[in-house]
Amino acid sequence: MAGTDTGKKAMGQHHEGHRERHKAESNTHLVLKMYEFFGKGDMASIKRELFAPDITWVMPGHHPLSAKMQGADSVLAFFGALFQAGIRVDNVHFGELDDGTVVEKHLGHGMIGSQEYIFPTCTSYGISNGKIQSVQVHTGDAPSVDEYMWKVFKLKGVPDRLAM
Repeated sequence: MAGTDTGKKAMGQHHEGHRERHKAESNTHLVLKMYEFFGKGDMASIKRELFAPDITWVMPGHHPLSAKMQGADSVLAFFGALFQAGIRVDNVHFGELDDGTVVEKHLGHGMIGSQEYIFPTCTSYGISNGKIQSVQVHTGDAPSVDEYMWKVFKLKGVPDRLAM
């Protein structure tokens, strides 16, 4: 009988884990809504409805947009720069982890002259209290992202860069 009790406990834990995972699956709608608002240029709704006030967004690399942005205003400024960079996204797929983290895989595309840049990317979204709390971008081709961003966002000449 002890084996039966153990089996029932395991089944109960399995069902409980399934219920928690099912509940967490609703987090994907937050990221989809962010894309929808971004596509409309509705940054105020992203800030108000989707972002935690102290959100962090980490963009890796060695280029003008690579940084750890902290706070909704900083992330929205980053979004403005991404829009300016002319990157298009397709082949988007979503999944969720058992802790409610949303994982997005996509291809980013950018054009400079006749040269197309392709950026395989995976982004993880930490969700807390129904808001996007932390985001980590993982790029599959960091050198191409760096090259593209440096071509799009050129530095001013040294005297202007050093002027205070």
